[in-house]
Amino acid sequence: MSKKRIEEYIPKALKVLEKEFGSGVIPSAYNGYISQFGASIIQSGLLPTLALFENTNANTKENKEYLTNIILQVLREKDDDISLLKYVLDSREEDILKDKILDIAVAIKLSIRTFKLDKGSTHE
Repeated sequence: MSKKRIEEYIPKALKVLEKEFGSGVIPSAYNGYISQFGASIIQSGLLPTLALFENTNANTKENKEYLTNIILQVLREKDDDISLLKYVLDSREEDILKDKILDIAVAIKLSIRTFKLDKGSTHE
């Protein structure tokens, strides 16, 4: 984990979150998901975690795949149709990406805390 890189990702994370949640309110489930994300990578590995978070059949309060899309937007600074899992699989730099993705997850976690968390709403 690089404190310098995390600090560089915070403005990017805020920009993406503001674009995605223009109302300034984020469903509180995402706060829990982002906390689980980093721990899951450390415990299970990058690819299994991405596969789990991008499972569209999962019965969760919010779509976890949305979180990986936000991470990818911060990483690539563009919004396209590729998934984070596919991006990592296509890359030959999985170890480097793992460190960057963990740093982005921390930046997003810190950035989410600047928004109001809503326990009742869902994001569509």
